[in-house]
Amino acid sequence: MPELLAKRAVEKGMVVVSLAMSAEAKARLTPHSEQVYEIFPGQIGRNLKLLRENKCDSVVFCGKVPKLDMLKNMTKIDWVAIRELSRLPDFKDDTIQRHIGDWMELEGFKVLTQTEFLSHLYQEVGVLTKNKPDAFQYADIDFGFKIAKESARLEIGQTLVVYDRMVIAVEAAEGTDRTIQRAVQINKGPVTVIKVARPIQDQRFDIPTVGMSTLQAMIGSKPGGVLAIEAGQILMVDEQAMIEFADRNEIVIVAV
Repeated sequence: MPELLAKRAVEKGMVVVSLAMSAEAKARLTPHSEQVYEIFPGQIGRNLKLLRENKCDSVVFCGKVPKLDMLKNMTKIDWVAIRELSRLPDFKDDTIQRHIGDWMELEGFKVLTQTEFLSHLYQEVGVLTKNKPDAFQYADIDFGFKIAKESARLEIGQTLVVYDRMVIAVEAAEGTDRTIQRAVQINKGPVTVIKVARPIQDQRFDIPTVGMSTLQAMIGSKPGGVLAIEAGQILMVDEQAMIEFADRNEIVIVAV
């Protein structure tokens, strides 16, 4: 998704300087960027210096920072990051993100939202695939949606997997795809995956997203399943490819 955002920024007439967290991301961003640097998220001082050297006045965060990897690799974290992390009451995603966003603004940068570039990836209420949810699946969606919103409110996770009105898996630090894979393995068959936003979602950071990897994680020994996303709140990357893949594998995609 970062390359989609960079491309849209260029289309808006912006000069793009990208800080990529992997060699793969750097390669994808290069065609749409004036400069690309491979960075580690915990090197906040270096990253800030790169932005200033390139005369950047605005920043936009895109993609998920591997929080556990960062905290486990303390030798790669610079003194600026250590100073800012030490000020936090906890290491919840929202706590870290809000603090870094506010700190960047204090440093003189305007923090833009992903929505300013990617609003076309949101979905309106409706079924996107050829197959539609049946009564059993709609019951699972109705059952799971309320629980998923509460889980998101408590900052546990934004993905819930259910079957026959039973919770099979709740997303935690492992992320969406691994949560789904675990649920498919437990259920030994198709499941209903529900993806929601936090009740108060800071639009500057980590907008919940689904893509091809989400659907691929749903594949098990039997075809089928449901991916239910919160309408107007979840970015859907590679929409046409996702719909075609879902139709081939008898998966329903619905925005609710």
